[in-house]
Amino acid sequence: MSDVKHFLVMIKPIREDFMINSTEEDNKIMGDHFQYLKDLLEKGKLVLAGPVLNEKEPFGLLIFECENKEEAKILMENDPSVKAGIQTILKLEPFRISLYKKTS
Repeated sequence: MSDVKHFLVMIKPIREDFMINSTEEDNKIMGDHFQYLKDLLEKGKLVLAGPVLNEKEPFGLLIFECENKEEAKILMENDPSVKAGIQTILKLEPFRISLYKKTS
């Protein structure tokens, strides 16, 4: 196993109706959030990210590749959706990727 550390993050919209009743401002912030994550992916800090498609209990799932938990926390605290207060960090935990599907 490599010495690289991974961290699983769960983020959740503040408003319960976020997925079915987002505002124009929410959509702009989420566009910034998406671009921020794309940039982290290109820098090799983000392994995967995506929303759980549950309108009643939405949350996002991310896996970071970082030196330590503090770095992962800083990355999330700088996410535009967290900074704007429309999403909050539910969980940030060390994570071991044991199996994964390789792409060709």
